[in-house]
Amino acid sequence: MSDGPQMLGYDRDEALAFILRRINRREHMELDGMIERLVVQAIDADLGFMHKTGVLKDDGSAGDAYYEGDDAFEAIVEDLAERNAMSPEQAVKMASLVDDFMDAQQAYLEYCGLVQDED
Repeated sequence: MSDGPQMLGYDRDEALAFILRRINRREHMELDGMIERLVVQAIDADLGFMHKTGVLKDDGSAGDAYYEGDDAFEAIVEDLAERNAMSPEQAVKMASLVDDFMDAQQAYLEYCGLVQDED
């Protein structure tokens, strides 16, 4: 797993396994063979977004900023599309995976007690 941005208490390997179990691969058939790599990249992009926007401090502890899910979604989709040199059509399909990733990522963060349930 990557040595990218960190969040205190966040285990990347555990998160990856947790998230992959919640991704319905049948809904993302056009990304077959890429899903695990894209989820790893999405984790990096999401944590990077949190650091860039002040949600997380440099040491991985909680910052003062509020996590803006819509902005995070856009940043993650743009990052993955650029990293993987995707066409606009591929990026649209990948965006559906990112949407599922974000739900699973939120569930993992709640499971670990790193964030409170938004409901």
